[in-house]
Amino acid sequence: MLSVGLTSFAQNVDYTLRYNTGLSRYEVYTRPSFTQAQYNWGSTQVSVVTPSSVTDSPFTINSVAAGGWTDNSEVYNVQGSDFHGIGSNGLKVDLTSGQETLLFSFTLPGGQCVPGLRLYINGSDPNSSAAGMQGGDFANTMYSSNDILGATNLYRQNYANTGTVCTACNLVAPTLSK
Repeated sequence: MLSVGLTSFAQNVDYTLRYNTGLSRYEVYTRPSFTQAQYNWGSTQVSVVTPSSVTDSPFTINSVAAGGWTDNSEVYNVQGSDFHGIGSNGLKVDLTSGQETLLFSFTLPGGQCVPGLRLYINGSDPNSSAAGMQGGDFANTMYSSNDILGATNLYRQNYANTGTVCTACNLVAPTLSK
């Protein structure tokens, strides 16, 4: 019994968001703390926070792994930000400890890049009872499909979540001459 408890305790996933300049899209990745082929990924939400200047409409989502992803709920212009709850009911996925897996990508309305998009920060960003949130729960989550009661949220934290950048950093070394 203790072995089962320790195994499930060690299973966590982290999320990150970045802009891919080559493909002109935002990408959301997971980085698990465990390795498992055909892991039974279950119900999940990854929430994206944008500046309020972004057009008020759902994102166009391209699902890649762990199920079909949909921009299920949006709340606009709360404390200068918009909130998008992107969810999946899950599917089996191969996971490798410490290696990123692309879950989904998305584009903003009009296809533009807006710097500063980031993932929702559980416990810090406005919760469902905050003014303007309309009761919406945007907390990041991830449950195993084997956890039918939703007792153990395997989401741990975001990494590299300081806001997306829309330009490629192309540094060129100076030319040396004699």
